[in-house]
Amino acid sequence: MSIYPPFWHPSLARGFILDWDGVLADTRLDFGPIRARYFNGERVPLVEAADMLEKDQRSDLEKDLYELEMEGARRASPVEGAHELLEWLDRQSVPWAVVSRNCRDSIEEAARNCGIKLPRTVLSRDEGPLKPDPQALWSAAGAIGVEPSGCVMVGDFIFDLYGAVRARMRAVLVERAVPDWEKWADATFGKLTGFVRSLGCPEPMVPREYRGLAAERGRKWLEGAWALDAGLPDSAREVVHVAMKAASLGVGGLRVEEKSRLSLEQWERAPYLSLSRVDRPLGEVIAEVVGERYPQVNFSRDGVKMMLSGDPSSVEEELVSWMK
Repeated sequence: MSIYPPFWHPSLARGFILDWDGVLADTRLDFGPIRARYFNGERVPLVEAADMLEKDQRSDLEKDLYELEMEGARRASPVEGAHELLEWLDRQSVPWAVVSRNCRDSIEEAARNCGIKLPRTVLSRDEGPLKPDPQALWSAAGAIGVEPSGCVMVGDFIFDLYGAVRARMRAVLVERAVPDWEKWADATFGKLTGFVRSLGCPEPMVPREYRGLAAERGRKWLEGAWALDAGLPDSAREVVHVAMKAASLGVGGLRVEEKSRLSLEQWERAPYLSLSRVDRPLGEVIAEVVGERYPQVNFSRDGVKMMLSGDPSSVEEELVSWMK
């Protein structure tokens, strides 16, 4: 089945970045005792929180983390579906990398016990930076030769999803069912095996940024709005808000005159813009701002043309009129 924007499926990704523990290897790690010993049981990110400890305590924590991870690695077993996922990647010639917060020694030990051949690119906490820092994912994407927008991050923890959003990658949550996490994922599978089955029989999915819109208005609205190529009122003071409103309603193409530049008046009406953007090409500014939340919107597409007014509150009514 052919899948086109605004819909999406992870099988379309040109590069895969996989978390290790919980996605490929099951080490059944329990960090509870370590949190109890050093942080009174608080659910803090242990590696980052180590900076709050005295030098000797920090050294003890690092040693405890290493020993716990190595113990888990020695009893590790492959997550059900892990070998099938890697076989699919191999058949499709899709490059992949591992990005993990675990230490490298534990990854290599667990890989031996799971019968998993590691890829050339493995970024552990020994290499740093760590998820959710987007640089960890950007480094992996660069190493496998795929731009971040062409990659999908597959993980089982919130940091995998946060990192993917910040890196402008698609994200898949597997082996977990946490509603507060799922809103940051483009797709969620309770089991890795379900994810692998979906790769073999892909169906169009609504990506994260349009999920609420599709639930409220339906897929037909999303398809109709996506076909629109809307001209933006480049001299309007509220032009950035107009662009964002149109994108939030599913408009697939936005355009401004090439000669247009962001004015001080337009900057004043968009307080989230930095002053350094004033007098930059308006199309570039809008592409950056809109693209962070709606990465599929096209800024040079020839589709159904309509001209939006300068009033953000009128955008929805104008779209309804055009889509009748």
